[in-house]
Amino acid sequence: MSFMLSLLTQERVLVTEEVDFVKAKGVDGEFGVLTGHTPFITLLDPGELVVRKGDALYSYYVSGGVAEVLPKSMIVLANTVERADDINLELARTARKNAEEALSKPISEIERRTYLLELKRENVRLNIASRRHSPSHPGQIAED
Repeated sequence: MSFMLSLLTQERVLVTEEVDFVKAKGVDGEFGVLTGHTPFITLLDPGELVVRKGDALYSYYVSGGVAEVLPKSMIVLANTVERADDINLELARTARKNAEEALSKPISEIERRTYLLELKRENVRLNIASRRHSPSHPGQIAED
């Protein structure tokens, strides 16, 4: 059985589609959603949002946000969302390298936390992008 997934940012609606399963990364850990799930709301950690529709899997990078799960729907309001095919590997590698270099120098605690978060985000983006040509991740759900 499928349920309605709405994937939104402040700027636009990326996906409003019936799907079979969603895996996301909340601040308390990963969770999966099927039709009939117990309702809850959680903050999202930067991570991969994996969507299964039929036999196909679709991957998105989510930089953080909030997810509301209901028995017949899931709404994700994210700060930033990128489809796996849209992740620029060169820019992600450069950003990761810059964060690593900054962390190797003496910096304030606030700067250290900022660069650690940037490093985490870029590692997630690179992991997702490295799998984008995998047969189990053949494409993306059509956008409106």
